Amino acid sequence: FKRRGVMPSMIGGEEVELLNDSHYEKIRTMCGVSLSDLSQDLFHFDNLEKGGGKGGSLMQFTKDGRLLVKQLSGDDQQSLEEWYASYSERVTADNGESLLARFFFHFRRPHDDKYYVVMNSVFPAESLDTVWDLKGCADDKLVRDNGKSVAQVHKRWFMLHWLVSEATSGCLLPQERNEYKEGKTRARTETFKLESEDFSAVTHSVRRDVHWLRECGLMDYSLIVGILRRDCNADGSPPEFPPGGVGMPNQPYVMVEGKRATAYYIGIIDYLQGWTGGKKCAHIIKVLFAPKPISTIEPGAYADQFLNANDRRFKTAPPRPKPSGGG
Repeated sequence: FKRRGVMPSMIGGEEVELLNDSHYEKIRTMCGVSLSDLSQDLFHFDNLEKGGGKGGSLMQFTKDGRLLVKQLSGDDQQSLEEWYASYSERVTADNGESLLARFFFHFRRPHDDKYYVVMNSVFPAESLDTVWDLKGCADDKLVRDNGKSVAQVHKRWFMLHWLVSEATSGCLLPQERNEYKEGKTRARTETFKLESEDFSAVTHSVRRDVHWLRECGLMDYSLIVGILRRDCNADGSPPEFPPGGVGMPNQPYVMVEGKRATAYYIGIIDYLQGWTGGKKCAHIIKVLFAPKPISTIEPGAYADQFLNANDRRFKTAPPRPKPSGGG
């Protein structure tokens, strides 16, 4: 291989070209991930499917749910090629306190000449009660509620009957559209209570991660928050919750209120988008027509908007009461 930093290897039964792998190896070592996690028994390229996001990238979880293989867009590929060394330093610093989703492999698949990453899920394999996708703007949304996925029913300019209905009573809108809109409305003001130590850890990590993203000129990323709720034990102590995704230490963050415990799984995802010519054009269009505040703004302004929203969103919970009984 003539290209710098390329190493042949096998993923899902196919030969691929690992890129800049000495840097990703540091992350894998910290998180306990290896090529055996991507054997043909656990992953196969034939199972790749389009994801639910706007980009429609091909992706697939391994059978055990630990890792996600995802095709990269051209912009994401360019960003990762530029920032891989700095990224590796950021996510391995301070015993991995970063909330950035982890990339374990970056590779080219000769079969289709496309580029992919192998990454973690911020969340455990267990189904969550609630999931929020939050950018600090009008794109904030509820992804999962009461244990069920919320259909992402977007409005488009050519749906004139929807435009008229939303401007009046909303009676002509499908139920799924109304539920999606309600979730977006809730997302604007949703807050999360964390115990004092966890509050400090999360807000510190978010600020350090966003500082790195700002320095790299990246924008349009999301804070993703997953929630599980369970009854406390008889003595008032919190129940056992599943740990966070691979490489997300100290998660979940558990908060007890009365006889209920809430577990939060928190990470930053979709952070490889640079301030490209396409994004600059989209900015002009959104300034004119999209609900405010918008997400398509230059990286420095995006970072400020994101941090300001999180400052409003996270709250410190009262000290946890001590379990009763037991001498």
